[in-house]
Amino acid sequence: MHAIHGIDYVERAGTPLALDLYLPEGNSPSGLVLFAHGGGFVKGDRTAAPAEKLAKRLTALGAAVASVSYRLRTEDRALPVQQRRHIYANRKKAISLGVKLAHNHMGPRFEAARQDVGEAISFLRNGNGPCDFSQSKFGFIGISAGGMIGLSLACPDPLLPSYEKPACVVTLGAALQHPWTLQSDTPPCLMLHSVEDRIVPTENCSVIRSYIDEVHAPIEVQLCERRGHNAPVHALFRDSAPDGTPYWLQALALLRQTGVLSPLPAGA
Repeated sequence: MHAIHGIDYVERAGTPLALDLYLPEGNSPSGLVLFAHGGGFVKGDRTAAPAEKLAKRLTALGAAVASVSYRLRTEDRALPVQQRRHIYANRKKAISLGVKLAHNHMGPRFEAARQDVGEAISFLRNGNGPCDFSQSKFGFIGISAGGMIGLSLACPDPLLPSYEKPACVVTLGAALQHPWTLQSDTPPCLMLHSVEDRIVPTENCSVIRSYIDEVHAPIEVQLCERRGHNAPVHALFRDSAPDGTPYWLQALALLRQTGVLSPLPAGA
């Protein structure tokens, strides 16, 4: 694995935001997986341990990985007034539908982070940086707040800034703030959640499942048997679903199905 750290992709209020790019040795990447860290939009770092662990595993399979920084603790006034009004209306609607999240997880801090990661996708798609990903399939893996970003990029609100949808999304301990944006053509997603989570309550899975069933969205919600907000991260690497399939293999199957990873050779 070859790592290139600190690639600036956008500037916000005079401060550059950067990403770290991990590349497989020797061969051109089969596709690109963006990784977004957790931290409730107030903390966290693109260099957190899961980023490198994922990068080692995925680059060994031929994909590139971009671990992305985004704004934290964003003040409401950093976004335009019209956007803020729509964000507040969305938050009110989400709460009325039974979505249980902290206000900051559904407010301008969340939206600013979503826009930042969207800009990172545009930056890489447009051939910037040390590699040309203009023809690559982009997958997405996000933890907690990072997973919320990935889901919202896959299921965008048409009245907020739009970005390219990832080809697929894997989330660990995340929720979709705006379940009404789900469509039958939503990119395939795997949402891995714990049976007990006090930060992103497990009840959110029931809310999204009702919308999944209504529109037949290609989203799989899995509850691992571990408890706690960080449990899905451990489950991804160590545990299996009730049918015996390791969660890690489920994630790889999704990446292969959508062309982010090369398919397995016949008979493998």
